[in-house]
Amino acid sequence: MEKSELNRLQDLASVGNLNAINKLVEYYLSINDYQNAFLTASRYEFFSDAQGYKTLGYFYQKGVGTPADLEKAKHYYKKSFELGDVASGYNAALIEVKNKSYQNALIYLTSGIENDHVPSIRLLANLYLNGDGLLEDKNVAISLLEKAVELGDFKSITQLAKIYYVDKEYSKAFELFKKGADIEDIDSIYHVGLCYAKGLGVRQDFSLAFKYYEIGAKQMEPKCLYNLSLYYRSGIAVPKNEELANKLEEQAIQHGFKK
Repeated sequence: MEKSELNRLQDLASVGNLNAINKLVEYYLSINDYQNAFLTASRYEFFSDAQGYKTLGYFYQKGVGTPADLEKAKHYYKKSFELGDVASGYNAALIEVKNKSYQNALIYLTSGIENDHVPSIRLLANLYLNGDGLLEDKNVAISLLEKAVELGDFKSITQLAKIYYVDKEYSKAFELFKKGADIEDIDSIYHVGLCYAKGLGVRQDFSLAFKYYEIGAKQMEPKCLYNLSLYYRSGIAVPKNEELANKLEEQAIQHGFKK
């Protein structure tokens, strides 16, 4: 930024021009001048601006240009939330969860659900799954994750699929794992291969299992690498190849697979 432009923005910011303050904060962050970024952002205190309060909350949460202070972060996230910023409510909820103030978190997350805010939906689902400060209720968690899936959240796709898989609802699990695999989620790719290999929720098909294991192996997914080695070692769906089987097994172990 030219010095003349910087001076102009600083002059405008000094008399309370919100647009100039926004541009200065962005500029100082871009050059890693966190102290001036925070000092400039402090001017948001004088505006009823959701994004400004959210920025201040973030600075205090992460310790950007100022010592981290979760109470101050929560204070500004709350002010932003009250002005309609759902994401700030989610950020405040994260702090409340960290403090084990689950009922306070629930207030923010409920608003997030009403506004189709996927991170809020997923966080509340996990609270119900784990029983963290709430009555543990897997059915509520599943309903929330189903809503997140409908909104296109790929993380919830795999999570919900695993719940169905553990509950032996294999058809539902396979359908979701297949959706995850179609968007190249590596964990879903492995599970689609596993479902084909074992005939869980779908007709058993070793050739298709091999296909998905091979896709995962190319991304160095350890379980896919190892299962692929077993196919080459035994000659299932592919000609036997002991040398390749050994190589794949070594790669699986190198990437964290444990027998």
